[in-house]
Amino acid sequence: MIAKIIPIKSLRKSSFATLVKYLTDPQGKTERIGKVSVTNCYTDELTAAQLEIQNTQDMNKRARSDKTCHLVLSFPEDERLSNADLAAIEERFCETLGFCGHQRISVVHDDTNHLHVHIAINKIHPRKLTIQNPYYDYKKVATLCEQIEQEYGLTQVNHETRIDQADRVIQDIENKAGTESLLGWIRRGCLAEIKSADSWQDLHAVLQSHGLEIRERGNGLVFVSKSGVAVKASSVDRSLSKSSLVKRLGAFERAAHTQETAKTSQKRKHYQPRPLQNRIDTSKLYARYQQAQSQAAAVRKTAWVMLRDQRDRLIDRAKQKARHKRTIIKNLPVGKLGKKALYATVSLQFKTAMTIIKNDYRRDYARSKARYPRMAWLDWLHIEAKGGNDEALAVLRSRNIWCGEVTGNYVGGNQNNHNSPGMGAIESITKSGTVIYRVGSTTVRDDGKRLHIPSNAIDTSFAGILQVAVKRYGNRLVINGDDDFKKAIAQAAVQHSIRVTFDDPALEQYRRQCMQQQRFTKTRTSRGISL
Repeated sequence: MIAKIIPIKSLRKSSFATLVKYLTDPQGKTERIGKVSVTNCYTDELTAAQLEIQNTQDMNKRARSDKTCHLVLSFPEDERLSNADLAAIEERFCETLGFCGHQRISVVHDDTNHLHVHIAINKIHPRKLTIQNPYYDYKKVATLCEQIEQEYGLTQVNHETRIDQADRVIQDIENKAGTESLLGWIRRGCLAEIKSADSWQDLHAVLQSHGLEIRERGNGLVFVSKSGVAVKASSVDRSLSKSSLVKRLGAFERAAHTQETAKTSQKRKHYQPRPLQNRIDTSKLYARYQQAQSQAAAVRKTAWVMLRDQRDRLIDRAKQKARHKRTIIKNLPVGKLGKKALYATVSLQFKTAMTIIKNDYRRDYARSKARYPRMAWLDWLHIEAKGGNDEALAVLRSRNIWCGEVTGNYVGGNQNNHNSPGMGAIESITKSGTVIYRVGSTTVRDDGKRLHIPSNAIDTSFAGILQVAVKRYGNRLVINGDDDFKKAIAQAAVQHSIRVTFDDPALEQYRRQCMQQQRFTKTRTSRGISL
């Protein structure tokens, strides 16, 4: 499992109410929100608890740091724990971080391949009104994660802290976008050559041979690719910061461009964002993505120009109107005080008009950006897959490289008809290509290889799930899970006369016994009616 305190990345302090609103927003999905728990408050009602926590935070006037802690507990794929176990684990993490007795609201999310729990903790103690800021929390959290993995038999994850922050940044960027970052490309491809340069001109030559350029920006240096993507030199490696390079190479010098370096740079590979996974040929799909982004950028620019021109025209009209009013006031036969009052009225009207014009412009511009947003490769694939693009869905699923043992209740098979009909209305698709839809009253998670069934599924939905499985995998099915689930599946197949066989010999024998019992019951019933 992984436990992480999510840092706030904006200048403003986090809002507890805003965080809870995000955590409890179903986003149109029936399976996103699991159990919602309120701890150490006078009430279990969510709205009242939020007000209580907000009032507690407002009573501390001395704290200048953030008063809310956002802790996330994430479990490996296909590992599902009971609500009681999740509550016990949550309590242990809060005690370890020094939040025992602090108010908190926790929400279980199950809309991804990984079960995860969001915990919004009030860092202000409800009675002492002091703030608790845990120090070296990553060490405490890592130790506790290892203990919980052993106690609950979970998949063991490497919790060693990596010293190199750049590696964490690269992983975060590339995991979110799905394409290779400039930072990762430089570190993997040409960092050794860059660090070996003995002069500024040698450094410029090495960078030009890789399609890069180094520029001064602010108090530091940045590497810029031919496509315009830039990254701080110090984030690539600390030895490439401006102070380090100036100390080693002398005062900064601009590049002296030569034809020889230009010819050399044409022969080397230059940075181009490309999909990281190579298990499926994505060249055509990625070309479509780039074309769609280019078209969206052109539409966005056109809309921005139109909005800007409209704003400028309205501003000019407001200025002319105010100027005309001032001219009229100037020629009025009134005293100085009367003119002063009239001028103040005109000025107030002009300021009000300017505020309305600017607010309308910002609102329309935000709507235009939302209508044609910039999308990362994975975001575009996600939208395409939800729209029915099987190729995009296959690319998302190819990113799922989980090699551990698959646990839990699921139905699968050796055959796989990916385009088979029969699935319910799609509610959502995860970034790993797991399709989530409902069959009857049960939420099914289809990862392309098997249908995952929740432990609280109702038996009346099993017939529909089996029919979907037969269309997807054929008549020979693989059933995994606890004994109760397997028996319920076999009984549903017999009761609804679904022609299937099971890969598990014991389960197949149980199905046949149920069939014989059903036939025997029908025979006795028919004889009784005839008599």
